[in-house]
Amino acid sequence: MKRLFTFPYARVVYGVIILLVGLILMCIPVIPFGYVGVFIGAYLLHHRIPLLGQAMEWLRQRDDSGRLKRFEKQVDELFAAG
Repeated sequence: MKRLFTFPYARVVYGVIILLVGLILMCIPVIPFGYVGVFIGAYLLHHRIPLLGQAMEWLRQRDDSGRLKRFEKQVDELFAAG
């Protein structure tokens, strides 16, 4: 199971898939989970896309409770190699 998340471009592949699913679900008004998919996909891709990196930096500055930092730690542990 761990191998699914540790291949070299795992963040990019899963980020694009989740972002696309999120965008599709945003178009369906009955299922409101599209925004969650867009946020998770954007987070996974923010290392590769500068505009998303700037948005994440802005969110880090606004996050007083530390939720984003905890989320980043959990995702980094999931995608850690080895």
